[in-house]
Amino acid sequence: MIAVLVTGPVVTGETPTPEPAFADVLAVGGTSEDAPRPRRPGVAAPEGPLPTVGVAPYVDLTTPPLPALTDMADATGQADVVLAFVLAGADGACAPTWGGTTPMTDPAVGQRIAALKARGGTMTVSSGGAIGDYLEAACPDAPSLARAYGAALDVVGTDHLDVDVETDRGREVSVRRIAEALALLQRERGTRVTLTVQIDGVDEGLSADAQELVRQATTAGVAARVNLMVMNYSYDGGTWADAMTGAARTAVRQLEGVWPGSESADVRRRTGVTFMLGRNDMDMTTTPADARAVVDDARAAGYGGVGFWAVARDNGSCPGTADEADDCSGIAQAPWEFTRIARGFTAPA
Repeated sequence: MIAVLVTGPVVTGETPTPEPAFADVLAVGGTSEDAPRPRRPGVAAPEGPLPTVGVAPYVDLTTPPLPALTDMADATGQADVVLAFVLAGADGACAPTWGGTTPMTDPAVGQRIAALKARGGTMTVSSGGAIGDYLEAACPDAPSLARAYGAALDVVGTDHLDVDVETDRGREVSVRRIAEALALLQRERGTRVTLTVQIDGVDEGLSADAQELVRQATTAGVAARVNLMVMNYSYDGGTWADAMTGAARTAVRQLEGVWPGSESADVRRRTGVTFMLGRNDMDMTTTPADARAVVDDARAAGYGGVGFWAVARDNGSCPGTADEADDCSGIAQAPWEFTRIARGFTAPA
């Protein structure tokens, strides 16, 4: 099936007030000391609350058994995670659930969240993913989607939301609806937003749908980190590490085109990168050395965050497997090796 992006007129009800030009300030009697510093021409990335977490691996709450998250925290000190995925309720209801089947208030999930919080962890709730019925399609308008997002955040007790829209799976979503819901959420609650987006290749960078989502969020005034999924795309020649870092750089250049009014360093600070450890869904394999190259490149470039899919896979219990598995990496590795590599990342001050 072909994904359809449903768009419509802007309905946020707000008209942006333009910044006064430098010459205009002087014309009304200001001095050069009083005038604002000239800004770069063009659209800038919206100002607002941004994610504060630098390293946050994904936790798959949709595939049993649930991972022992305290084991990771005790072994590595990593307690910040992204909880995936919130989907629509039974029969496609506009009601958040874990994976479309598990209530948000499930005691087993709640206990794991509480244990990580007790170790100082920050939880990010992730909506969407690669399979299942999207909450973003089930909720008929921006206000209802914003309420559903808010309900999920309230259960977890966090102000961090990750929206992972993978529209090439054939699901119809309205990126305008998502953008307006996020704008409502941010205005009313100060929610910190991450847009997790697909990469089509080293030269292609962001998918067309990903670029449209970022543009719509910008139009709606949503301050967001753009998290690049550097996984599952074809590449010709070179190493997989180079393909991941190269695709990220291509995507950053595209973001600079979306936000020409923002300094390059600010664009990179609003960028995150997430890899899939071990055997990927396609033919590539991310080794510890590959992961280290991605983390080192992200740190050197000044990106805002690093993550990986997924915590339960960060072990070497099934080396040599031909296919991607949910509970192991498929390669020989030490327990929590990728988590320790990711923790080498530091975000710019």
